[in-house]
Amino acid sequence: MFALVDANNFYASCERLFRPDLAGKPIIVLSNNDGCVVARSNEAKALGIDMAIPYFKVKQCCYQHQVHVFSSNYTLYGDLSARVMTLLEMGCPNIEVYSIDEAFLQVDDQSFDGLIPWAEKQQQIIKQHVGIPVSIGIGKTKTLAKVANHIAKTILRQPVCLLDQPEQWLSRIPVDEVWGIGKRWGRKLQALGIINAQQLANTPYDYLRKHFNVVLARTALELQGQSCLALEAMSEPKKNIVASKSFGQKQIDFTPIAQALSTHCARACEKLRTQSGVANYLHVSLKTNRFSDQLQYHPHMGIKLPIATDDSRMVIAYAKKILGCLYKPGFKYHKVGVMLGDIHPRVFKQNSLLSSSQPMSQDSEPLMAMLDQINRRYGRHQIYLAAMGMQKQTWKMQSNRKSPAYTTCWQSLAKVY
Repeated sequence: MFALVDANNFYASCERLFRPDLAGKPIIVLSNNDGCVVARSNEAKALGIDMAIPYFKVKQCCYQHQVHVFSSNYTLYGDLSARVMTLLEMGCPNIEVYSIDEAFLQVDDQSFDGLIPWAEKQQQIIKQHVGIPVSIGIGKTKTLAKVANHIAKTILRQPVCLLDQPEQWLSRIPVDEVWGIGKRWGRKLQALGIINAQQLANTPYDYLRKHFNVVLARTALELQGQSCLALEAMSEPKKNIVASKSFGQKQIDFTPIAQALSTHCARACEKLRTQSGVANYLHVSLKTNRFSDQLQYHPHMGIKLPIATDDSRMVIAYAKKILGCLYKPGFKYHKVGVMLGDIHPRVFKQNSLLSSSQPMSQDSEPLMAMLDQINRRYGRHQIYLAAMGMQKQTWKMQSNRKSPAYTTCWQSLAKVY
């Protein structure tokens, strides 16, 4: 048996956690640069605010109905997600973290009659210790657990659903809402007369494999109750790490673009060090806004680094050299980004015969370790490289409605009066 634990309207629930005055009020969360709607509370959904719609299109509606609007606060969301997943792992060690707000649990050690009490207990623990409401769907397969969670949230509107007799429900689930189907396959299946999940489950395996692929055929078996998808192990270390964000306002001068690039390099190297890796390849891209009617320019360049490294100083130095080759005056730049590639474990790092002439390589590991330790303890960018900019950073994303990082920054701790 599998259980899918899904946090309800996760981003909106995170914003409500330290703002109890928002209980029962409509909330939306915006994407980077406050562009599009990426999360909605149930109250906002009831107002007809669609997912991914540009904010300017619903701005009047938000004003009219007093919708509370927030910029994305991924630091807060990530920390609260980690707390939820830690509690779930304590209650059930067989866990697969599927996304920031979802996790699969294998609950074979629970008796059938004890599944619902177990699920209700997990909800109570998460609500008490973190404050985030979750829905739990339970089924014989991961796909049926997904279906059960969908039924709990949208049809039954209750916290837990145990799908012990799936045939009673599958005919009520549109085929394009089945996990992994999507709109494109959904349209093709509907054209073949397969309208709902029950009809998909009844479709022969060989027919689906011939007209689609083995993935969809296995989905049909999962809907029949045959488990084809086991819990996946912890994700492998990333082979590529990308750090790239749009500017809050268009940039013309080289200096602020170089500062933004340096900041992205530092962030990418920080991620690289968390997985104890070093990178051999560096790629830099620079872009104007392809959706504007202004002159377009989208250069990019990659190089192989002299030695594999996780040192922010070395990566920034080479990235700025690349940027100097890419940059051309006269353009209004919209975005700069960096990618670290050809990543392998630090223990297999191959030094250069000339490394003694490279002063950065001598103190690199202890210096970067100390940098990360200080920033983890006292907050990100408490200590940073001067290349990232000492003055006000005009290139930073627009996040005028961002809530405090309540759980990860001393200065942002909630104040009780």
